[in-house]
Amino acid sequence: MKTRASAAIIIVITTLVAPLVDGFAPFLATSHRESIESSHYAVAKKKTATKKDTDEQEIFRKSEFVASIAEKTGMTKTASEQALAAVLDVIQEQVAAGKKISLVGFGTWKLTHRAARTGRNPKTGEPIQIQASNSPSFSASKTFKEKCN
Repeated sequence: MKTRASAAIIIVITTLVAPLVDGFAPFLATSHRESIESSHYAVAKKKTATKKDTDEQEIFRKSEFVASIAEKTGMTKTASEQALAAVLDVIQEQVAAGKKISLVGFGTWKLTHRAARTGRNPKTGEPIQIQASNSPSFSASKTFKEKCN
């Protein structure tokens, strides 16, 4: 509780003092002005800058997805969840086996291969060997892309 209160006090003080410092800035020595600007006033600025964006995407959770399927198909939520699980299992199994799954009007899942390569350790700069790997990928169809735009 003390840290919240002290942080709040610092923010209030810096928001009250900052306009005064800005008003007297021409009269302050450059080094003194820089030390004031880099102190608590900068902390208060950072806190306001890290607020969540209002443009953030809404998350459509699995439970909402299952409820939507149940509503559109007339199935129960339990049956809808089982159907969704079955579809996702089939997609995972077939793509992992190296097959390409194409649903016309929706998109295509496939397995993408990444070759082995030499990289660099960012801390030390020494070369390291990165292993080859496979990764699933999805490409949306033209119809799906048009629906999104």
